Amino acid sequence: MNNVSELAIDYLERYNCPISEDYKTVLREACEINPPPHGKAWYGNLYRKCACNPEWFANSLILNAAEEGNGARHVWDFARQVENQEFSLLVRSHSIDESRHSKMFVALVNRLFPTQMEADYRAQLQTLSPEYYHHKHPPIEPVSDDEMMDEELVMDEIIQINLLEIRALILQLLLRPVLQAYATPADMPKVTRMSDMFIYDETKHIEYSAYCIGKYMEGSNREWVRDRMIYRQQTVNEMFLEDIELENSVGTTILKTQQSN
Repeated sequence: MNNVSELAIDYLERYNCPISEDYKTVLREACEINPPPHGKAWYGNLYRKCACNPEWFANSLILNAAEEGNGARHVWDFARQVENQEFSLLVRSHSIDESRHSKMFVALVNRLFPTQMEADYRAQLQTLSPEYYHHKHPPIEPVSDDEMMDEELVMDEIIQINLLEIRALILQLLLRPVLQAYATPADMPKVTRMSDMFIYDETKHIEYSAYCIGKYMEGSNREWVRDRMIYRQQTVNEMFLEDIELENSVGTTILKTQQSN
């Protein structure tokens, strides 16, 4: 069995997330056929080696804040193109979470590295999040009919989200002990609670996208989903390795090339 698929399923079960057996089967197949490199020991070792450098680690938190903010904007725009209103609502909630994650990464920088940046730069970091909340966000009206995404394109995007959120969960699990190592005893409880929230949120993102995938599979779409999961795991792996070569994705929860395919 592949450790990445089993880890994702373990966390879904740990948080009592009801996931269909069909989804579990196709996820396991996708990861067996195209094993995710972010689940390999070499990646964990590389991340921990990089994170020993305080300047690198602080910059990685800032990069995560920027990527989560950009991701929130993209996911919100995607939600407006989803005709299925149940799925659209779930995607919008994901966007709001990523907006909050951006602010949380900035808060971690301020807490763990309180004296290493100018005040003006710290103020700039606060603008990385689009500030989406359940009570305050951009319009939720769907796009025009000609801009609405085809159902298969929507599911292809949700499959990518699912696989990338599994990767994000792995990153949060690698991040947790490093955050705790940099935290002072006084900051440890707060930092640990923030890590707990990151891990919970990433698991819930896997859950909602798995739910959408499972609902789609209830029709006559099981083989299409299986083939697409296998293919998308391959493209996620390729994006990840390409970004690693460019030193762009070590320690980041969102791939820079996420929308390149």
